[in-house]
Amino acid sequence: MDRHEPRIRVETREELIYLLAEAAAIEHNLMCCYLYAAWSLKRDERDGLDADAVPIVAGWRRAILAVAIEEMTHLTLAGNLTSAIGGAPHLSHPNFPILPGYHPSGVVVELAPFSPAVLDHFIFLERPEGLAVDDSAEFVHGAAYHRTIRRGRLMPSAQDYLTVGHLYRSIRRGFHHLARLHGEAALFVGDVRSQIGPADAGLPGLMTIGSLEEADAAIETIIEQGEGAPGHSENSHYNRFLAVKRAYEALLLQKAGFAPAFPVARNPVMRPAADGHNRVHIDHPETAPVLDLANAIYALMLRTLVQGFGRGDDDAGKRLMVGVAAELMAVLSPVAMHLASLPASAHHPGVHAGMTFSMLRDVARLPTSGEAQVIAERLTEMADHAALLFPPPHILQPVAGALQRLARRFDRPAEAPRAPALPRVPVAPPPDVVVPAGTI
Repeated sequence: MDRHEPRIRVETREELIYLLAEAAAIEHNLMCCYLYAAWSLKRDERDGLDADAVPIVAGWRRAILAVAIEEMTHLTLAGNLTSAIGGAPHLSHPNFPILPGYHPSGVVVELAPFSPAVLDHFIFLERPEGLAVDDSAEFVHGAAYHRTIRRGRLMPSAQDYLTVGHLYRSIRRGFHHLARLHGEAALFVGDVRSQIGPADAGLPGLMTIGSLEEADAAIETIIEQGEGAPGHSENSHYNRFLAVKRAYEALLLQKAGFAPAFPVARNPVMRPAADGHNRVHIDHPETAPVLDLANAIYALMLRTLVQGFGRGDDDAGKRLMVGVAAELMAVLSPVAMHLASLPASAHHPGVHAGMTFSMLRDVARLPTSGEAQVIAERLTEMADHAALLFPPPHILQPVAGALQRLARRFDRPAEAPRAPALPRVPVAPPPDVVVPAGTI
């Protein structure tokens, strides 16, 4: 059972910006974990699913992807909250698995395929404040440590929180304290036009922030979508993961040994790690180039999202960057699902690959003057790579054309495109958890 929530101190603007970066990091990392589990699910009969199980598993995938999309809302809202008080959005994270110390000792963040244990882990991570929920035994919590900050220190540092909701309630108290200390107008010094709003991205619950009331509303949206407080809403992340778990357990009663997911690697890595413990190096010659493309798409998605912030009244530029980021996410999804069907390594027979979400050294904003050339050039490089990986009649043949089409949106004067423009790979539809009739 959770102990009493420790109080998180916020005495300065710098500490609040630091805490918002912590919030952005946990949202980003959880989003990646949820995507990894969703992409590990089998697609249809070609992957070994029975015909009657295909729509059920597809519903679970949609449910988890919908939660991941709301985590993207939370990540963007954290960026807007940071921008509102004069900071810069935080979109970086360490490579997976996340080492102890980056988050509180009760938060284990690893990439793992869909399974009962992973669902238990997700339910634990999204649990409401005060609810007694145990983590899965498969996610081992190391030695306990405490992260605190002494009153009166200038440099901010990490502080402990028991739940994500606890962190955001502390952030809300910090906003109110600093508004009393400096005045609301002095606290909200950021340009609202430089944030990403509902007119720029179709993320559920997205809003811009320019006042204490709007900051409260944004934080409440994050808490309600996640743990469901107050009232523990049925549509919260916590309850949606519970629904998927119950549906899975019900199906197992009908189909003993039912395996809806590929045997995807736990904690895959793109390169040999100095510490190889609890990691699987993806080095199969057919698979490694696909992982390389998937990570490149993900990295550029982050870069274009960063370019959407801080543009002032450049609405066209903002919508271009945010739109390209969304389309890159749509292109990434089928590539990542295909990756889960491929072998990981000759050193790990029977284990499949998965996205590693490997990070660039830095995803800070590029200068506006050269951004179009840099991004279009990168899109063309990825399109060429995809065309070699997925020649006709490969099911992912459209990926190269989709990337090249995005490159042309920047209208750069360059040579004619080398790949034809094909329809955009669509993003998953809204969630619909399918439960076998008469089992729950």
